Amino acid sequence: MIIRNYLFHRVSDEKDPMWPPMKPALFSAIIQYLTKNFQVVPLEHYLDDPGAYRTKKKLATVLFDDGYKDNIELAAPVLQKYKCPASFYVVTDCINRNIPTWTYMIDSVFRQTRKQKLTLMYEFVPEKFRLLPLRSGDSSGEMVKEIKPWLKKLTNPQRLAIMESILDQCNDVTIERNKMMNWNDIRQLNTAGFIIGSHSHTHPMLASLQDESEIADELAISAETIFRMTGKMPATISYPIGNFDERVTRLAKEKDYKYGMAVYQRFFRTRKNDMLTIPRVELHQEPWWKVKMRIRGIYNSLREVWV
Repeated sequence: MIIRNYLFHRVSDEKDPMWPPMKPALFSAIIQYLTKNFQVVPLEHYLDDPGAYRTKKKLATVLFDDGYKDNIELAAPVLQKYKCPASFYVVTDCINRNIPTWTYMIDSVFRQTRKQKLTLMYEFVPEKFRLLPLRSGDSSGEMVKEIKPWLKKLTNPQRLAIMESILDQCNDVTIERNKMMNWNDIRQLNTAGFIIGSHSHTHPMLASLQDESEIADELAISAETIFRMTGKMPATISYPIGNFDERVTRLAKEKDYKYGMAVYQRFFRTRKNDMLTIPRVELHQEPWWKVKMRIRGIYNSLREVWV
């Protein structure tokens, strides 16, 4: 059986040069197209009991990562209009603290700050990152390209220390609040029949963490928090940035996750794919013809041929 898992993040008219959301009009067109041409199923419920879903249509799912506020304000009403099920995978620390993911924050801070330099005098910081000249505006994107891949490879305490230092030094930038859902929002989605899953606790690249106890904590704390706040244990872990390895899937299973979400840009073949490495196709703000090709699996296949 083939299931077409479609991944979304933000749905908003907000103009964001570094993290452009999908426009609500495009999202509505996609959901209308999916519900007309596919049997859209709640992924976890389908995998738990495929026999309960008998249809001659091709299967599809709608999945969200991160937990942005616009998911409930703009995406959920569209889903409800078309009676479209969906799963929402949230970063529990971001929900608890009412802050975006650290990957979003560092992009935003470097783009907005007017500070001239940044010092990171820690033993684990490479020499080239200890004194960073900062340039305001779009040109600071080059700095993000340099430092963000390095941050993704740090231990959790190291990454958190660097982030705190950056935020402290770039105090001319106000961290955006109310960009993420709160627990009342998530309980509302849960009550409406949508599925809530984990996207980790603090959104690290799990396979980059050297200490397995840190990976286990990310998985366990997130699951326990979701259970405490919703009354339901999450069945699914969506790996941040699609990053995982054998240790991550093993620990996910040990922490009682049944399903793991990757981002392979291909469809899910239930007889061939491991349930802890389920592929998804990410959809972006793009021209409709390109989005439609992604939905049908044509665009990614052509890219493989061209590349």
